[in-house]
Amino acid sequence: MAQKDRLKWDAKYSDGHHLIEKGEASFMLKRFYDKAPANRALDVACGTGRNALFLAEHGFEVDALDISPVGLQRLQDHVEQISGAGKVNCQVVDLDEYSPPKASYDLIVVTNYLNRGLIPKLARALREGGVLVIDTFMVDSRGGAQGFNPDYLLRAGELPTYFDGAFEVLAFEDARKGNCNNSMLKQAIAVRKIRA
Repeated sequence: MAQKDRLKWDAKYSDGHHLIEKGEASFMLKRFYDKAPANRALDVACGTGRNALFLAEHGFEVDALDISPVGLQRLQDHVEQISGAGKVNCQVVDLDEYSPPKASYDLIVVTNYLNRGLIPKLARALREGGVLVIDTFMVDSRGGAQGFNPDYLLRAGELPTYFDGAFEVLAFEDARKGNCNNSMLKQAIAVRKIRA
């Protein structure tokens, strides 16, 4: 599976007209990045790095993970152009096998990627006071998600169910239109870890 995913995303990121690269950082990330207690961040399934670049421009040291070496190379090509004091560490990772170190990040962001088994691991990887942002696609009864595997689409109201009393929900938006030039609906959440 990992090899198939790598080839698929390498092909997409090899196309200079890939839409996500031209997008802005996640709206939820832009709203809550400054609530992180310090500047150690993780960008999961970063692609060509729009979120990692945003964070580095704002002084974060970012571990940017993706399965695609092509996407990460495109990110690395842009790192030298950022004006902030941050840093980006690119790592090729099979996220199906990944488990981040416990209590190691102040901010974690995941956009346009859903791996339900990874969400609890990311929650454990947050330090107390840390912020986790997830912004991804959901099932769309209007038909906007045709052709997409429903295993990789959130159900209505799903994201808050992953976070117990150790987390404060800073914001949650269900069934909003995405910003990737398509008609699919998205779900987004920002949570803060209030106790280990």
